Amino acid sequence: MTAETIVVGVFVIVAVAGAVLAVRSQQILHNIIGLGISLFGIAGLFLQLGSPFVAAMQVLIYIGGIVVAIVFAMMLSMAMTINPPARNLPKTIFAAIGSGLFFAGLVGLLSKTHFVTRPTAADEAWAVSRIGNALLEHYNLVFETLSVVLLLAIVGAILIARRDRTPA
Repeated sequence: MTAETIVVGVFVIVAVAGAVLAVRSQQILHNIIGLGISLFGIAGLFLQLGSPFVAAMQVLIYIGGIVVAIVFAMMLSMAMTINPPARNLPKTIFAAIGSGLFFAGLVGLLSKTHFVTRPTAADEAWAVSRIGNALLEHYNLVFETLSVVLLLAIVGAILIARRDRTPA
């Protein structure tokens, strides 16, 4: 086993552990923390795949932006005071069986797949300079629209939090 395989295994374990925490916990803050841990593991996998730009964007946009916005929305709302519903055992067992079947199918599919490890001409299209130029020249409207959507999400969370509070 090489060191690279061990590092990839660690990032896979981090991503899966975060996903399990995000799905299994009944506390909303733990769900959000699990999401952040899972996204960090995925960023590490992108780094191991040789794409540091996508890994950095994963950390900056998803963890630094989306997860933090979700935490602020949760803190500003009354979601922490709501008691979560009790889990139904038959539904949990059915979900575990379905997840196991999906995972087994995914492992079977990946074990039969041949991955190309040498660089191709398509890799040049994903160079950081080309992505930056495309974002600022061709997709600038989408880029700006995304920032407006994030701003509206934060403003909406503040408005919802203000509506929930009753005067003393």
